[in-house]
Amino acid sequence: MKKALFFTFLTIFGLTAIITLLGLLRVIDLREEYQTKLFYLLIVESIIPVITLFKKTAFFDEDEIAKPARISILLLPKDSFGRNGDPHTCKVTILDPENDEEKTLELEPRRVNGYLSAYLNDIGEDNLIKIETENSNNEKWESQYFDANIAKAEMEKL
Repeated sequence: MKKALFFTFLTIFGLTAIITLLGLLRVIDLREEYQTKLFYLLIVESIIPVITLFKKTAFFDEDEIAKPARISILLLPKDSFGRNGDPHTCKVTILDPENDEEKTLELEPRRVNGYLSAYLNDIGEDNLIKIETENSNNEKWESQYFDANIAKAEMEKL
C-alpha cells in the first residue's frame, strides 16, 4: 500500500513537472492563470519532500556524537539483597585486558525493579568487571570478573 501511494505521488509530481515545464517553454499552450498555478504547485511539491527529509534525517549519527556508554548491572541473586532498604556500598574493578590496566570505582548501588543495580559509565566492550558490595552489617559479596556486555553479576557471599 505504501509503495502504491509513493508511486502515485511520484507520478503526479512527474506529470505536473512535465506539463509546467512544457508550458513555460511554450511547447504546449496553457492559459497564463493555469501556468502560474502549475508553477506554484511544482514549487510546493518540491519543497515539501525536502522539508520532510530534513526533519527525518539524522545528520549526525550516534557514532559521530560521542555519548558515554551507560550500563546497568543487576546484582544476583535477588533475594540476597532484600528490599529492607539496607544501604550498600559498592566497589567496581574494571579491567582492560588489552592494556592489562585496572581501575577501581566507588559507587552507591540503587534499587531498580527490586534488584540492587550498579550503574557504570564509559565501559569498553572488551572490559571485564568485578563487583564487591557490602551492607551496613558488614556482610560482603563479590563477583568473579565478567564481560561488560553481560548486565548481570552473580554475587557470592564472603
